[in-house]
Amino acid sequence: MKIIWTLLVLLSFVGELRAADWSETNIQYLQGSNYLRPNTDRYSQSLITVEHISGWAYGNNFFFFDIQSPDTQDKTVTYGEISPAFSLGKMDLVRVKDRFVKDILLQLNLEFPTGPARRANLSGVTIEWQNLWFDYLATQFLYRDVLGVEGTSQQLTIVWSKVFGPSNWPIRFNGFLDWTGAEGHMRENLQMQPSLLLDLAKKTNNKVPLRIGMEYNFWQNKYGIRGLNQSVPQFKAVWIF
Repeated sequence: MKIIWTLLVLLSFVGELRAADWSETNIQYLQGSNYLRPNTDRYSQSLITVEHISGWAYGNNFFFFDIQSPDTQDKTVTYGEISPAFSLGKMDLVRVKDRFVKDILLQLNLEFPTGPARRANLSGVTIEWQNLWFDYLATQFLYRDVLGVEGTSQQLTIVWSKVFGPSNWPIRFNGFLDWTGAEGHMRENLQMQPSLLLDLAKKTNNKVPLRIGMEYNFWQNKYGIRGLNQSVPQFKAVWIF
């Protein structure tokens, strides 16, 4: 069943890429210190992320892949997610008339890490909101199954984006919040990553499609380990394609 679920996610992702109506790809660089290992040792690291988002006739897709390089002799760690979503509104399966609800989507998610984190399959519902100050705001209610861990759990995810400030020097307030319930030996945990980025593209007429700023990483009970609480400010640069 898990193999079938994984194949469904991958096939959905490939299909969406072929039929994309719009897309954006970027490369991110992050640098920070005070990260925590499971044994509570602290370290600094550089992180490179390739991120892709696209929309198509029946939904949208989000994909990212991290390469984490600790400033120690530890091995490089990778982490990735594939997240296709199918829009009930675009497929005319529901007609949303609420002034605050923009769309309802069926959400799939596949997490494939190396290192202390574990692979997980998620599925559920995404609600996209409108007229609530943000340029983009969505909440996800997900069923979560961590491979190799007894039981299942739930996950609540909030994703947001807001642009403000002068038109030629816009500032982007982006981020996400994940709350995950306890599963097997893993304790419930909360992860949040808000960022403030100055967008240089407008000022340079897209000659420098670069956003720079800071991101804050907070992770309570990291990896589901009770008491492993991480709090890290990170420098962040994003190059848009």
